[in-house]
Amino acid sequence: MVALDLVSAVVGWLVALCGDSGFHLVRDQRDERALRKILQGSMGSVVASAPPSARRTLERGIARYFKEPPALRLDGTVPVHDALETAVDAQIAELDQWITRTTGVPFAEAVAVEPDVLRSRIAEAIVSGLRQYAAVGGMSELVRALDTAEILSRINALGLRLDGLTVPSRAAVAFSLPRDTVSFTGRAAELEHMVRTAGRDVHEPDTAHIPAVHAVDGMAGVGKTAFAVRTAHLLSARFPDGQLFLHLHGHTPGRRPVDVSDALVSLLLTLGVPASTVPPDVVARAAMWRGLIRTKRVLLVLDDAVSSNQVRALLPGSPGSLVIVTSRRRLTALEGVVPMSLGILAPGEATELFTRLAGRPSVDAADPQVAEVVRLCGYLPLAIRLTAGKLAHHPSWTVDDLVQDLTATQDRIAAMRAEDDSVQSAFDLSYGDLSPEQQRIFRCLGLFPGTEMDAFVVAALAGVPPADSQDLLDGLFQHHLVEEPARGHYRLHDLMRQRATTLVSLDPVDEIESAVDRMLDYHLHTLLRAASFIGARIPVSPAELPGTPPAAMPRIDDVEQAHAWIRTRRADLHAVADFAAARSRPAHTVRIAAALHPYLRAQGHWDQALVLHRSALAAAVAVGDRAGEAVGLANLGAMQRLRGDHLAAMESHRRGREVHRHLGDRLGEATAVHELGVNQRLLGDYAADLSHQEEARALYHAVGNRIGEANTQHEVGTLHWLTGNLAESLAAQTDALDIYRELGNDFGMSFAHNELAVACRLLGDLSTAATHAARALDLHHQLANRHGEAYTRAELALIMAMIASMDDALAAATAAVDLHRDLGSTYGMGMAVLALGTIQRQQGDDPAALSSLVQAVAINRETGFRHGEGCALKEAAVVQDRLARTDEADADLAAAQELHRRFGHRYALADAWVAEGDILARRGHPQAAQGPYESGRELAQEIGAPLLEAQAMEGGGQALIALGAREDGLLLLRAALPLYERAGVADARRVTELLRRL
Repeated sequence: MVALDLVSAVVGWLVALCGDSGFHLVRDQRDERALRKILQGSMGSVVASAPPSARRTLERGIARYFKEPPALRLDGTVPVHDALETAVDAQIAELDQWITRTTGVPFAEAVAVEPDVLRSRIAEAIVSGLRQYAAVGGMSELVRALDTAEILSRINALGLRLDGLTVPSRAAVAFSLPRDTVSFTGRAAELEHMVRTAGRDVHEPDTAHIPAVHAVDGMAGVGKTAFAVRTAHLLSARFPDGQLFLHLHGHTPGRRPVDVSDALVSLLLTLGVPASTVPPDVVARAAMWRGLIRTKRVLLVLDDAVSSNQVRALLPGSPGSLVIVTSRRRLTALEGVVPMSLGILAPGEATELFTRLAGRPSVDAADPQVAEVVRLCGYLPLAIRLTAGKLAHHPSWTVDDLVQDLTATQDRIAAMRAEDDSVQSAFDLSYGDLSPEQQRIFRCLGLFPGTEMDAFVVAALAGVPPADSQDLLDGLFQHHLVEEPARGHYRLHDLMRQRATTLVSLDPVDEIESAVDRMLDYHLHTLLRAASFIGARIPVSPAELPGTPPAAMPRIDDVEQAHAWIRTRRADLHAVADFAAARSRPAHTVRIAAALHPYLRAQGHWDQALVLHRSALAAAVAVGDRAGEAVGLANLGAMQRLRGDHLAAMESHRRGREVHRHLGDRLGEATAVHELGVNQRLLGDYAADLSHQEEARALYHAVGNRIGEANTQHEVGTLHWLTGNLAESLAAQTDALDIYRELGNDFGMSFAHNELAVACRLLGDLSTAATHAARALDLHHQLANRHGEAYTRAELALIMAMIASMDDALAAATAAVDLHRDLGSTYGMGMAVLALGTIQRQQGDDPAALSSLVQAVAINRETGFRHGEGCALKEAAVVQDRLARTDEADADLAAAQELHRRFGHRYALADAWVAEGDILARRGHPQAAQGPYESGRELAQEIGAPLLEAQAMEGGGQALIALGAREDGLLLLRAALPLYERAGVADARRVTELLRRL
């Protein structure tokens, strides 16, 4: 038989396929001999298929025309497989002509083989030989800069016919694993779990009756193959009968997924089964495959499976072997599989991967710019690899350059590419697996500006029933195109969202705008439904709503469901409002912001509220929506006041009042006037506040708005206790409470109860004060109003301290401080820290008390709350004196009295006088203490504050006794005792004991 030398020809083909720099085969004589031997054997089977009389002719013809490589160089317009087939056809045709010229006998007749059959046999023989060489001879050792999987995929192109625009992939099994990825980073927990569970599945008795099958799934580019190969290398020693790697080409550009039948043929050939004995049908091939490895322990990696059906027939049927399958789909239909879904890398792992791939000592994983690069890459390994590769191959580039490029580009995904590899193509292959309706849903998701969506959101976007959108979302989830962080809640990876946004921009404009309208209408009207259960105390003018209610919305039937819906969608609602403004739909922005306002206010999301209301206001002003402007100003002013920015709040309400007047909106004007007055009270201008409340009440009465009237009464009641008109405060708050209760306004009732608790405490009716505070706290809890709860806890702490429940008082004050701190309420924080310092002082913890009170002075001074500043100064003076800091104590006390005198805080001034008497008496100056005690007693009696009056009489009585006026002193002590007893305070026991001793 003529020796067939096909080595040169085959190398020429490979170079033509991969480019002159792609392959470096046959580097020494040993490799050349091995390849020649395999190819001779392959071609020998072709010759053997001809009749014996024709074999000599066939050998000579093949040897002659396959001795030199074909003159083949790639034309970019012609697919490689077409060029190869043309070259084979040309050589066969020349072979036919040569035989005819030489012998005068047609070639086909001489060899008894038709030319097209011979062509197919020769091509298959060469491909089979190369496959065998790759598996047995270790082709990975002959390749530089290319993965074995890529080599095998290119080999498979030899001799294949073009089918449409896709090459039907042939399976190529490697009887060895691809090289491990040198840059593999992270996944330590997943690897440890996989190695542990896979080994247990194979070797433990309770699982040894079935083969172990582990499926690794995840989105495109997440590193499934690298993870599977790393796992296989770690486990390879446990499988002495070999490791096989089969690329199923579920998502290879330009190829159809590997056919199950072809995969089985390749597996059988790899195990040494002669081609002539391979059964013709899939069932028989699968049976032969399982039979061959029944007693073996092999590790089989099935990479890039497109479905469970593609994998099922390839699985071993007996124990002892391990199968690792990778797929972009969740293989939920594959029986007995152990799934593992790979997510994106953790930030630390991502920065480590980037620095390793960048290959520069100067690139530090701790550099914030490196962290920004991997964030822009979405922590996706493929994107990180391609981006780091750019840095590695551009010495003049810096990490800062990458950040600027990725930030500036409008299509970040398109920038993540290298040669033929790109994030976009990887994503688009997954997108191509979807049905047309799933593809439409995926594109629609690109219009959603938030982070999490459910079936109702998607139903609105796509204009389908929620049941249909749920099924479609589940399909996207199965393909790893969306994530499901919580049941029924879906989100897009950052880069996947960008791809969806790009794809949807290509849809018809009218379809896009309709989807946007439906999405905005859904969020607005569902929010309004939820907000109706939360309510608000501030009356607003009715506004015309944009859009139409959605066809379907989630069930929201009570306050708990309302809070739960808003709580989980708060950030998304803000994003939707901003999106509406950007899409020239300011009415949606304004109404969403207004509907969300009560929730944000009650829950303490004040920073978010400020940003949202500024956006809504700007959107309304931009289009001349005066009604929207008025709403935006009212809500913005309310939030500015809560944050302690009273001057800015007043300016917002002044502007709002002007707009309401311009619109003829008397209800809106009344609310703006009311809010202006509240801000003036906080700045210490009580007369202006009272004047504004009278004006607002007249306006509210004229339009018949009783909630507004109750609000003015509530504010007037607050003014009264500040200025020492305690009886008037109690009456005004009671009137407000009655109106709120009649109207069923729980928000108003909660705040009225809180202010009634204050008034009753100052009046010495501590039992009633405690009842009001408890009722207020219950209502705040029912309404999930953290803002109101914080205020009431501070008041409750002061009440508890007066009835000798000091531990409970300290706990309540601490809780109030913590709540206000979480809320970011500077104004409320000043009151809460004052309450805490007062209780610490009463407990005798002077260092802690002084620290709290100094903080309270500073906060109240900053916010302009002069009453709180003066009270904190008085408390600090008492502590300073006990710490023997007399100068500081005198200065603080004088400042406190001056503030209270200037602003008309009569109760607080009387309290400061009593404190002065206590300080002087403690210093051993009972005569000097008589004056402050008497002034405090007279003012307390005038304003109707019996407890404060009793404190003044007790102090004055003891001072008189110290001066020798025992009977006069006892008279004062005896007069103080019933006042203490009626209030039910611990002071009664102290005075009783004192009288007993005297």
